[in-house]
Order: sequence, then C-alpha cells, then structure tokens
Amino acid sequence: MTTLNGLGPAAADIVKSWQLPGVKVNVVHQLVPELIAPMGNVRRVLFIDAAIDLNGGPFAHHVLEPKKSGRAFGHHETPANLLARLLELEGQAPNAWLLSIAAFSFGHGDAISDVARSHLKAALVWLRAFLTE
Repeated sequence: MTTLNGLGPAAADIVKSWQLPGVKVNVVHQLVPELIAPMGNVRRVLFIDAAIDLNGGPFAHHVLEPKKSGRAFGHHETPANLLARLLELEGQAPNAWLLSIAAFSFGHGDAISDVARSHLKAALVWLRAFLTE
C-alpha cells in the first residue's frame, strides 16, 4: 500500500496498527521510479491519495491500468505510469487500485479536518474489507 498527502499517512498508520499478514505499508510523499522494483514483488498494490472532487462521496476507488504518461520519467509520477514502466521492464504488473479520500484543504501540516476524518473513517471500512479478501 502506497500513500500520498496527509490523509494517506493517517490511513497508513491505522492499517499498520491492524498488523494484517501479507500487508506492507509504504508511505511516500511523491511517486518516484524507485517504487517500481518493490511493486514487482507483490500480487496487488493499492495507492491512497486525497482528492478534491469525488461527486460528494467520502471516498472512491477504482482499478488502475498501466498507462504511460506523455512526459519525461522522473520524480512526479502517476500510479498508472509506474505500472506501465514495471510492465515494460518485467512483462507483468500487479493488480492495482487507487483509493481516493475526499479532502478540502491541501495546505502544509498534519491537521486533518473533522469532515476529512469522517471521510477517512468511511474509507477505512472499505479498506479493511479490501485488504482481508
């Protein structure tokens, strides 16, 4: 599980506390090429990020497909581009999902609003079911 932004690390801390067998949590502040190699050793990967517009819902999730971006490969990657690079290098990529948690502020600091915290709690219900299936 790879996380981004403030809601992601909060989710990661909670998931770590669950101590689920076979679940590895990796908190990063940006997606970088160095994440490709570890992704090649897993069956599935879940990216967690905050999002602004989720059509009024507290969270959303969807399957990610490998897709190369049109920009230079570097230190501001997308999950889909990392998957595409892994597929290109190894001939296969893990099943992947993106969990987006609705947020309203993306300023600096660790504070999470009460509304964002309620969205996180709703997402964690889905996340626990996903990780234990």
